[in-house]
Amino acid sequence: GQYDPMVPDAECLKVVTEILDALKIGQYVLKVNHRRLLDGMFEACGVPEDKFRTTCSTVDKLDKSPWDEVRTEMINEKGITPDAADRIGEYVRLNGGVELADKLLTDEKLSKTKAAVEGLQGIKLLLEYCQLFGIQDKILFDLSLARGL
Repeated sequence: GQYDPMVPDAECLKVVTEILDALKIGQYVLKVNHRRLLDGMFEACGVPEDKFRTTCSTVDKLDKSPWDEVRTEMINEKGITPDAADRIGEYVRLNGGVELADKLLTDEKLSKTKAAVEGLQGIKLLLEYCQLFGIQDKILFDLSLARGL
């Protein structure tokens, strides 16, 4: 069907929160990110386009491995320059809500990258819908999230 951007995404998050709440699993958080933002972040950090996906698979390991190990893999196995890896590290350790999206929209590097701006605008819209649905306290915008997007 035809829908406004991010409405179905926010509705899916709302349904998931309703299910998890009904199951009474305790406190939880749903992490979200945007593929366009990841691509734009890699571009802004100096990663060649043909290495976006392999870099993405390395970033995905941050929930299991410390940054130093992920950085080493980026450089030694994926061929990313140390400078680019360090720039990526500045971003992937960030998480928050609408305020983080607003801050990143004015970031010197990201604001000049079309894909990053599109991704940030999308994630900001998603988070605003989550606020309207009253689920913002269960949603976390996490720049290290690289799977399931």
